[in-house]
Amino acid sequence: MAFSTDDTLWREFLQVWPLERLRTMTPAQYTTAGDKDCFIYWLEFRLIDYGSIAGGSAFKFGIFSRKDTVTREGDTSLAYDEHYGWYRRFGNSPEEAFQAIRGHVVAVAEAARDGRMDEIDSSPLGAAYRWKIAFHYQPLQNPSIPCVYVRKPLLHFLGLPASDSTTPQGELYRSLAKLRQADESIFAFSERLWKDWVANTPFVVKLSEGAIKNGYLPVNLISAPFPETMYGGKTPDDTADTAHFRTDSGLEFDTDIRVSSPGSGRLRHRLGSYFKDIGAAAGDVITVTQDGNGTYLLSSKVATHAVGPVAPVATTSTATSAKESAAERPPLNQILFGPPGTGKTYQAIEKALEILDPSFLLRLGDDESDERRKELKQRYDELAKEGLVQFVTFHQSFSYENFVEGLSASSDPDTRQIRYDVEDGVFKELCESARTRLVRRSDDAPMELSGRRIWKLSLGDSNTEGHIYEECMEKGLALMGFGNNADFSRCQSREDIQKVFASSGDQLSLGDYPITAINTFVRQMKKGDLVVVSEGNLKFRAIGEITGDYQLVARESDNYSQVRTVRWLRAYKPALPYGALMENRFSQMTVYELRAGSISYDKLRALLKSEDTAAGADRPRVLIIDEINRGNVSRIFGELITLIEPSKRSGAAEALEVLLPYSKDPFSVPDNVYLIGTMNTADRSLAGLDIALRRRFDFVEMPPRPDKLTGITVAGIDMSAVLETMNRRIEILLDRDHQLGHAYFMSLENSNDLSRLSSIFLKQIIPLLQEYFFEDWQRIAWVLNDHRKDKGFRFVVPATYSMDSLFGNTGDVVPEAKAWRLDEDAFHKPQSYLGILGDGKV
Repeated sequence: MAFSTDDTLWREFLQVWPLERLRTMTPAQYTTAGDKDCFIYWLEFRLIDYGSIAGGSAFKFGIFSRKDTVTREGDTSLAYDEHYGWYRRFGNSPEEAFQAIRGHVVAVAEAARDGRMDEIDSSPLGAAYRWKIAFHYQPLQNPSIPCVYVRKPLLHFLGLPASDSTTPQGELYRSLAKLRQADESIFAFSERLWKDWVANTPFVVKLSEGAIKNGYLPVNLISAPFPETMYGGKTPDDTADTAHFRTDSGLEFDTDIRVSSPGSGRLRHRLGSYFKDIGAAAGDVITVTQDGNGTYLLSSKVATHAVGPVAPVATTSTATSAKESAAERPPLNQILFGPPGTGKTYQAIEKALEILDPSFLLRLGDDESDERRKELKQRYDELAKEGLVQFVTFHQSFSYENFVEGLSASSDPDTRQIRYDVEDGVFKELCESARTRLVRRSDDAPMELSGRRIWKLSLGDSNTEGHIYEECMEKGLALMGFGNNADFSRCQSREDIQKVFASSGDQLSLGDYPITAINTFVRQMKKGDLVVVSEGNLKFRAIGEITGDYQLVARESDNYSQVRTVRWLRAYKPALPYGALMENRFSQMTVYELRAGSISYDKLRALLKSEDTAAGADRPRVLIIDEINRGNVSRIFGELITLIEPSKRSGAAEALEVLLPYSKDPFSVPDNVYLIGTMNTADRSLAGLDIALRRRFDFVEMPPRPDKLTGITVAGIDMSAVLETMNRRIEILLDRDHQLGHAYFMSLENSNDLSRLSSIFLKQIIPLLQEYFFEDWQRIAWVLNDHRKDKGFRFVVPATYSMDSLFGNTGDVVPEAKAWRLDEDAFHKPQSYLGILGDGKV
C-alpha cells in the first residue's frame, strides 16, 4: 500500500465534497457507474494514496450504481433492480436504502469532525468504509486517525493478539495516537504502522497431500494477515472482498477466502497448476507476504517448516506493548500450579481476560490495588454472563458424563413416561458454542424486556423437518402444525378451540396438549412478545419478535398452516447450547412460556446487544478448571485427552474427530477453546499427575511471593520476612510443594492490627500446618521457631500435665510421648511473631 506525503489531494476532496454537501447529495452524486466525480469513486480510487479500500464487492458502499443490465435475483441480504444493487438492511427500495445510507455517511463525518470515535464504531456501514470516511472528515490540521482501516495492522502495532475482536476500532486509534512521535505527520505514521505490519507478519502454510491434490492453500484465520472483509462463505455465490495475489512462478489472480469453519478456511482460487509448476510435495511450505502496493506474494520451498506466523524480525518500530507477551497467542492448554494461597484462581481469571479482552488488561495496568481486583472480577463476571468463560471444579465424583456428555432421566410432559436424553457436559457445551456463528441479525433488537412475554417455540422436528425452520427464517414466519388446516381466528376460549378441532375430525378433551398449543399460539402470544426457537431439548437456534396477529394460510404439502409473522432478531448455526440463555433445559412441548427462573434475562440481553459477542466467529471461549488434579483426569476427559492437543484441534493439519459414545455425534475440539487449570501442589505433587495430561498442558508455577508483602508491617513485624522464613523451614522439613502462600496475609494491607494477624494464624496457618505435618507438633514448633523463643511467646507448648498422671509409672511404654497445646495468649503478643525470625530472642 502506498501513502501520500502531503495533504493537497485531501484538501481538494474537501472542497469538492464539504460536509454540508453530504447532507443534500443525490443517489447519482453518491454513486454513478463511470463517474469519476461521484462520492464513492473519490473514496475508493482518487484518494487511494490515503489508505486503500479498493477491490472487493461494491456492496461495501451500501448501495451502488450497476454497470451491467443483466437481471439479477436478490436474496434475504442483497437486493437489485435495473439500476442499483443494495443491502436490504438499509431499505426495501433503492430510494429508501440511499436515504438511510446518506444519513449514516453524514453521521460518521460529523462524528469524525467532533472526535466522537464511539459513534463511528457503532455505524452500520462497513468498518473499512466508515473509517475511510472518518479519516477524511477529521480535523485536517490536527488528525488523529491514521489512514490504515483494517484491524490486524492496528492490533499488531499495539502488541495485541490478532484474534482480538472486542476492542472497538476507535479505541485502537486512540491508543495508537499515543505512539505517534511529536514531529511525525499522520502520513508518515500511517506508513510506519503499515510497514511494521508487513515486515512482521509473513505467514507460512505447510502443505499436506490433500491440499496439493485439491489445489488448496489452507488458511488459519486466527493468525493469517488477511482482513476480515475477505472472509466469504462456502458457496460461489457467497464471496467476499477479493485481493490480488502473485506467485513466485509469475501466476497472478484475484480471490477471497472461503471460510469452512470458525478459525479455518482456504483461498477460494485453486492453485493446482502452481503446485504442479513448483513440484510441490507434502511437507513443503508456502510463505505469504505483502508488498507495498497491497499485493499478496506466494513463495514456495522456504527453509522453515513451521505452520502459522513466523517469529517477528527485528524492527525499528517504537510501538512496544505494555506486555510484549500479549502479542503472542496464549497457550491453548495451561495449568497454574503451586501451594495453597498463591493466588492461582485469581491468576486464572486474569489469564482468561488476557485471552478474551486483552485491551481491558492493558487499560487496567499492573498495580495490585483492591480497585483493580474489583474491576477485574467485574469484567470477568460480564464475560461469564455472555457465556464466553465457564468455571468448573474437579472432584472425586466428577465424571465424563459431567464434562463431555451423558444420559439424563426426565419425565415426558406429554406421555408422563421416563425418558433418557443425551445431555451435554460443560466442556462439550463450551465447544459447541465456540463453533456457533451468527447467521442472522437485526441491528435494532429490543433491549427493554419489561411487558414482553417470552415463549419457547419448536419449528418442526429438528431432525426430520428442517425445511420448516428454513422457510420460517426466509419468510419471517412462525408456523405450527396442529389443527389440520382449521381456522382458529374466531376462537375466544379453549372450548371454542375444542369445537374447531372436532369439526376438522379431531375429538379432543379440553386438557389435551394440541388445544393448549393452539390456545397459546392463537390467543396468548401477542405482538411484541419474543420467541425462542429450540432445537431439541438442549439447544436453541433463533430469537424473534412477534409482529403480527394469528392467521391461517392453508397448505397442501403439510399441516403447518397456523401462522404468526415474526421479525427474526438472531439466528445461530450451529445452534447454541441452552446454557447460553436458559437456567434449565427446554421441555418437549411445542410452545410454552419461558418465565423468570427458567430463562436468564441477563443472558438474553447479552445475546440481543448490538455487538452480540456470544456467537462471533473465532471469538475465544475459556474453561477454567479449578483443582484439576483432584479429579480422575483420564476418566473425565476420556478420548478427548488427545483432541485437546493444539495439533489435533479442528482446522489444524493433524486434526482429529471422534464419535461420542452417547449421542453418536462426530466431535472435535475447536481451535478457539482455551483450558486453564489450577492445581494445589499440597494435595498432589506435580510428579504424581497423569502423564497424558502433563504432556498436553503448559505448566506455570505460582510459588509464594513474599515480595508482595513488602511494606506490610503489623506492630513492627515484617510480614514479608516472616513468610519467607517459615517457608524456608517448611521446604527443609517437608518439601516446597507445601509452603504457605502470600494470599493468607494480603488482607493485612488494609487491616494491619494485631488481632487480625492473630486470627490468620489461629484459623488458617496453624490448621494448615497441622494438616501438612500430620499433627507432628514438634516440627510445627520448629517452623514457628518456638524452640528458641522465651516462655510466654511460644505458640505451641507442652501440656501442663505429665504422662505419669495419666498412665501411672509407665516406664518404657510411652517414653517419647508428648502432649501439646496452643497458647492462645501468645497469639496476641507481637514478640511471638518477631520471634519467628532469627534466634527467636526479642
